[in-house]
Amino acid sequence: MEKRIFLAVVISIAILALWGAVVPKLFPEFAKQQQKQQQSAQKPVRGAQTTTSATTTTTSSAPASKPGSSSVAAAPVTPPVAAAAETQTIIEGNDYVARFSNRGGVLVSYRLKHYTGKQKEPLELVKGRDASRSDFPFALETRDMNLSRRLDNAFYAVTKRVDRGATVLEYRYSDGSISAAKTFRFGADYPFDFSINVTPAVPYRVVVGPGIRTLAPEERDSQFIITGNGVVQIDDKLKILSREKADRISAIPNAQFVGIEDNYFLTALRPTHSGDGIIRRAEFPDVDKKQPRKELYAGLNAASDGTVAGSAFFGPKQTKILEKFGYASTLQFGFFGFIGRVLLEVLIWLNGITHNYGWAIIVLTIIIKIVLYPLQHKSIVSMKKMQRVQPKIEAIKNKYKKARSDAEQRQKMNVEMMKLYQVEGINPMGGCLPIALQLPILWGFYGLLSRAIELRGAPFMLWIHDLSAKDPLYITPLLMTITMFIQQMMTPTTVDPAQRRMFLIMPLVFGWIFKEFPSGLVLYWLVQNILTIIQTMIMNRYWKEHPAELNKD
Repeated sequence: MEKRIFLAVVISIAILALWGAVVPKLFPEFAKQQQKQQQSAQKPVRGAQTTTSATTTTTSSAPASKPGSSSVAAAPVTPPVAAAAETQTIIEGNDYVARFSNRGGVLVSYRLKHYTGKQKEPLELVKGRDASRSDFPFALETRDMNLSRRLDNAFYAVTKRVDRGATVLEYRYSDGSISAAKTFRFGADYPFDFSINVTPAVPYRVVVGPGIRTLAPEERDSQFIITGNGVVQIDDKLKILSREKADRISAIPNAQFVGIEDNYFLTALRPTHSGDGIIRRAEFPDVDKKQPRKELYAGLNAASDGTVAGSAFFGPKQTKILEKFGYASTLQFGFFGFIGRVLLEVLIWLNGITHNYGWAIIVLTIIIKIVLYPLQHKSIVSMKKMQRVQPKIEAIKNKYKKARSDAEQRQKMNVEMMKLYQVEGINPMGGCLPIALQLPILWGFYGLLSRAIELRGAPFMLWIHDLSAKDPLYITPLLMTITMFIQQMMTPTTVDPAQRRMFLIMPLVFGWIFKEFPSGLVLYWLVQNILTIIQTMIMNRYWKEHPAELNKD
């Protein structure tokens, strides 16, 4: 039995060998048909990324992974796809004009229609760079620099179509071994969606930057323009990374968005499908300075499937716009930011009436003066009473001449002084409260005027063409200094002549500091000084005619 089975196997093998050797020669057409059927059965099934082709393709394996990179299985890619030359595509929305290049499928220009530069041209949010650089927004960075250059300098095939009211821009590139696809979807508003895929799924990231917009010379010289800082939001909490102090690269897991900002504008990526967010620092030569200029990139690492998807925002840090699209946390007005926000809302409302932010600041200053009038009135009354009882205070000080060196004498002197204050109805701290309340308002105005885009480029009158910039002729700082000096001379004081001379130097110090401050802030302080002078003049005249009234307050 076993011999018969063995003999059957040998005969079967001989027949198969004879069939393979004889049939192709005797029946060539039959052999070709069999070969086609085998090739058709082995042909891979392609997914959504495959480009339809009329020619038969052959599969190729992915290149071996470099040390340190994640290994990927051999996978079929699309046949070679590329354009013959560079072309640029313009996308226009209600508020912007975007221009993309098929060299790398990147954003080379993004201009805002409603905001202008100093030459009144639409403001450009894509930072300028020389011809040798291709790191425009949405460039790809991989661990292989040669691969990065290839993907960012290749001419992508581009298609533009309209889908349900949105403009869709698609870029595709393949060299047969690796392929990249970039899709951008634009609506009428600022944010636009993007989706990027690289096959095989090599580790890479998509970045925007470096920095944000090219500053005008006067903006570069301003100490109040802070540009190029990184912003990251995690669990609804914003973190700001200084471009001067940021790490060489920072990975941010679970980032709600990453971006680059300055005082007035924001570039941000909000992921829907990606790996970690990243902030990367780079250094570039600076022709004006000896030290290299540090700039930040913001980006998103690809997910394990080689895809990065999300939405991008290139736009102004205008309150309602940021709140509408989920970036309100990036609007920071400093330590007293909550006061700055309230003042901004009031200024916007007043501007709707005055149609001039300069006059709106003046009206708001008058409102603040009226609100703080009771406290300032008490402050002046307190200082007047202190001035009147100054001889009694000096008598007590002379009584306890050793108070500075003798703790017991100093305690007795303080007790006697407090009894005098109680009898005369004086609050020794009464003069400090209005000043303490003025400082948060001043800092709120400072944060508001140096960061609120509503006041960027807002003119007042005559020579003041931008309330967020310094007075170009320094007239308002000079007037502020003069009014401060007059105010000091009119304010009742209890200090000795030497100290009074020191106080009279303060207006010069303030004038020197404020000369570089936003003219809107100087305007606020100037109007505040004028109103205080008028208030003091009225009160002094009234008390001169009604001296008994001073004792009633």
